[in-house]
Amino acid sequence: MKQFHLILLMFLLFLGGCAQRITPPDEHAQQNRPEKYNNWRATGKLAFISPEERQSANFNWQYREQKQTLTLNTFIGTQVLKLQEFDQHSVLTLEDNTYTSEDSSDLVYRLSGWQLPVSQAPQWLTGNIEAPGNQYNDKQQLTQATWQDEQGLRWQVAYQTYQRVNGLTLPTRLTLTHKDITIKIRISNWHFETL
Repeated sequence: MKQFHLILLMFLLFLGGCAQRITPPDEHAQQNRPEKYNNWRATGKLAFISPEERQSANFNWQYREQKQTLTLNTFIGTQVLKLQEFDQHSVLTLEDNTYTSEDSSDLVYRLSGWQLPVSQAPQWLTGNIEAPGNQYNDKQQLTQATWQDEQGLRWQVAYQTYQRVNGLTLPTRLTLTHKDITIKIRISNWHFETL
């Protein structure tokens, strides 16, 4: 009889162990998704470095209801360009002229010469780009990702620092690279509005 009780006890312990939730190593990254936030704004500085030029600007990057608005200003506050996404097209304002295209990244490149993967910005800017071979640190923060944008360009993003904002861990310093192009981004402020 003792042997039966021992087997029953072991069976119940086994079942109890199976019922426990196993936490995958990337669960922190899954919980760190800003999808529950429909509207966010990031402000900071951006440096564009290529063999031909080196430029920098202050930026205000907004994401509202799956549409982006990106404003670049000089350090004295003069607007360099403003990109606005709408349902079927994007509009870029440059030197008081407006231009329209279906693709934000293409529009920025054609008019400014800057290659910038704008379409995927809501993912890579918030540190939630999903790509094969993503690398994470011991806090499950994304440190490096490589992906291909809609134009077929291969980009790499490296994250140097993060901060906690509204319960989320978000990047404050990151570097984008494509071939000999480097874009350094320093985010000074994140602001989120909940749904």
